[in-house]
Amino acid sequence: MPSDIQRLVNELVTQMKSGSAPAYRTAIKRLADTARAGGPESLTATVEALAPLLPRLSGDFAKTAVLAGACVEWGASPMALADVLPKRASEAMKFNELVPKFWDKAARGRSLPEPVSDSAHQLVRTLTGLPRWHRGVSKNTMTHIAMSWFDMEDWLKALITVMADAGFRAAVPRDVKAQLREHAGAVAHRSQRAAWAGALAAVLDDEPLVVIDPRARRGYALTMSGIGDNGQLHILLADRLVGDPGLGMVTGERPARSWVEAATGGDPHLGPDNPAIRCFRLFDGQGSYISPEGMPADIHPLDGTRVLVLHPPNGTYGLTVGRVFEHMMPALRFDRILEAAETQHWLARLAPAVENDLMAD
Repeated sequence: MPSDIQRLVNELVTQMKSGSAPAYRTAIKRLADTARAGGPESLTATVEALAPLLPRLSGDFAKTAVLAGACVEWGASPMALADVLPKRASEAMKFNELVPKFWDKAARGRSLPEPVSDSAHQLVRTLTGLPRWHRGVSKNTMTHIAMSWFDMEDWLKALITVMADAGFRAAVPRDVKAQLREHAGAVAHRSQRAAWAGALAAVLDDEPLVVIDPRARRGYALTMSGIGDNGQLHILLADRLVGDPGLGMVTGERPARSWVEAATGGDPHLGPDNPAIRCFRLFDGQGSYISPEGMPADIHPLDGTRVLVLHPPNGTYGLTVGRVFEHMMPALRFDRILEAAETQHWLARLAPAVENDLMAD
């Protein structure tokens, strides 16, 4: 590790222990400036040095996690954070969900403070003043619960940055991803970042996908990774599958190049004047409609495999955004056209499409 990075990290720790917010802000800026100037090696060294600190931090000091995420944006490897950041972000969401309940018990009708740091001392004092705290919760844990009202967004900001990396997602254990989805779901109504974190924790990677075109009685095997929502999946499917029916591909109009670029590495915003028009409606193998607003994890497996069934579009359905996570690189690999017997195997197992849902238009 570069010696100047270690020295500045040690200085940051010293200022956190001192409790001086101005000194902490000065130290973190010096570390950020030095790490960025040093390039990928210094940035990765900074992430590696900060990672062990994160589980114990809360409140304003959660900005340390934001710096780690920024280093990843600037070119650092995120892998040192895989064992600590998802768990700490999950804990912050779990604690954040508890704050209103504990406040109601302790505050006797007073309004819950806004989640800004100037209110932190009031909230901590009130919650730790609960008689015998609450069901054996320690004073230290109750302090962390209170501070989650103010620091959750910082943990999520860092998490969203690193979860865009495929290698990082692969390193996060499945049970931790499940906890992220659970706790994100509980607070998503008051945090857009929590909703994004839950969606990223549900992203499928190296996931087999079977697509059936029942009109042509053809099937296709694909593999998907890093696809953030089903609108993006619609665009990429059309790009991979629509082509010459004489060569076994799906009949239809190929998507515009600008739509495909928006769904992959270009500007994701298409806008109202150039929306991507979906080429088909999608149903899963059990007959349920797959909404463009959902995500690939919503496709329920059939016999252990996610299956999509293509139906003609009803009217014009436009998508103004090509992908929801700008920095997550998607992949939808076309593997092969299924043999006739394989296609028949799936056709025999498909449930009829349930088309009485108005959203299936």
